[in-house]
Amino acid sequence: MRALNVFFDVDNTLIMLDGKLRNHAHDVFQKLLEDGHTIFVWSGVGIRKWDMRRHKLDEYVTDYFLKPLEDHHERLKTYDVHTFPDFVIDDHKTVVDAFGGYHIPDMAGPDDHELLEVLAKITEMALSDTPNLQVLD
Repeated sequence: MRALNVFFDVDNTLIMLDGKLRNHAHDVFQKLLEDGHTIFVWSGVGIRKWDMRRHKLDEYVTDYFLKPLEDHHERLKTYDVHTFPDFVIDDHKTVVDAFGGYHIPDMAGPDDHELLEVLAKITEMALSDTPNLQVLD
């Protein structure tokens, strides 16, 4: 299994509009690390380390970045994103289209299992010879 640089968005991806953490976040983050992947958190509204600490996810995260909202590839250097995303999880499809990954719904009900699906897609990609820019939706 190859190790991937996995980038999570925050608002409506990990933390929902009501301030609650999306279901299965702790288990998925732990499994990603166990499988050798590296977790990064980025957001279009700033560095979100405090939010990850508040939800006890900070221990899993390697680094935090400002997320480019347009000209995605070109702005990585501008925003000092020194690690290229192999797989992104975001509720904004344009970001997923730019880097590849999983377009997650921005709404989550009590029985939400989207992060488990994310984990399955990351595992599938890590076990395959799939190029990093494949969009998995």
